[in-house]
Amino acid sequence: MKVWYSACAVVVLVLPLLAAAPEVPPVGIEMRNVHLHVAADAVLEVRWLRGRLHSVSAHPPVFDDQQSFTMAIQDGEIAIDAASLTALVNHAFDYKGAALSNLRVGFESGQLAQHGTLKKGIRVPFSIVATVAATPDGTMRMHPVKVKTAGVPTAKLMSLFGVELDDIIKSRPDRGIVFHDNDLFLDPSRMLPPPRTTGTLTRAVVRGDRLVQVFGRGAAGAATGGGNYIWFRGGNIRFGRLLMSDADLKLIDMDPKDPFDFYSAKYNDQLVAGYSKNTPQKALRTYMPDYADLRTKR
Repeated sequence: MKVWYSACAVVVLVLPLLAAAPEVPPVGIEMRNVHLHVAADAVLEVRWLRGRLHSVSAHPPVFDDQQSFTMAIQDGEIAIDAASLTALVNHAFDYKGAALSNLRVGFESGQLAQHGTLKKGIRVPFSIVATVAATPDGTMRMHPVKVKTAGVPTAKLMSLFGVELDDIIKSRPDRGIVFHDNDLFLDPSRMLPPPRTTGTLTRAVVRGDRLVQVFGRGAAGAATGGGNYIWFRGGNIRFGRLLMSDADLKLIDMDPKDPFDFYSAKYNDQLVAGYSKNTPQKALRTYMPDYADLRTKR
């Protein structure tokens, strides 16, 4: 009986402490004209982004640990070229039992073209030309207008036998890939490496040799200031040994003539090669060279 009372006493004492645990405030983030390396072989061309970083624990986000926070995009416009999109799509289909491999993505007359190998018993080369659009629930829909396997048009053949793409290729929602009938639905937030990204995709369009994704109000929500930068404001965030409270940290491109080439996994190399200044308001302004320039000098 004494043990039972002791256990109850512990619960009574601990529960108020848990309930009173303060919520970690989000950190605001803005990006303007940034080429953001999300992997060694993939770059997102961020023309504008406004959002918030949310810690996944009771501690502030740690920029060195991209899994310590999530990023919620409020407004943004992000473009991606064929090489980077090819890399991300191959990463998404890199799992045991995947029916698609050796994928290559390109653009043709305002549409997305994909080539690769389909494995269903035997390996068969295929090509798909598809339109792209945003869905009401914020995912990206690819609707095939041309499908060929081994160079032979197959859309009519599939229709004749009542076969859809989702009968051939399994969906992987955990990787942002869902097939429904003949359409492919992609969730960009699940296709990217950490941090986990969320946001409402309002438009997707092929513009020249780029796939452009618009979130929220897109570039219409951009601030009026210029320059190429990444700006962290409000909340607490840690960079290496630096813990900044009520953050006001702006990473600024030392060469504004071209986009700010930034690699989050290698940011310390750029930090060492740059310099920082404090403002009278105790904010921090850090000037960095482009990541590509560092690679050129090595």
